[in-house]
Amino acid sequence: MLRAFSIFGMGVGFLLISPGLRGTVVDGITLAAAGLARYSPYSYAGVAVALLLGLMVAFSSASAAR
Repeated sequence: MLRAFSIFGMGVGFLLISPGLRGTVVDGITLAAAGLARYSPYSYAGVAVALLLGLMVAFSSASAAR
């Protein structure tokens, strides 16, 4: 958990000190939102299914015996 928070914090730090990187990230998020809106509601259903599958894989691999 600490590792996840530290990685997230470093990412936020890089976004705060780099205007070019911040602009690239904001533009990417804007384009992704526009793409989702263009193909809605199918795109929202696809994202929900992809998130659920990702959670299932993450939880099943974390609980597997080693």
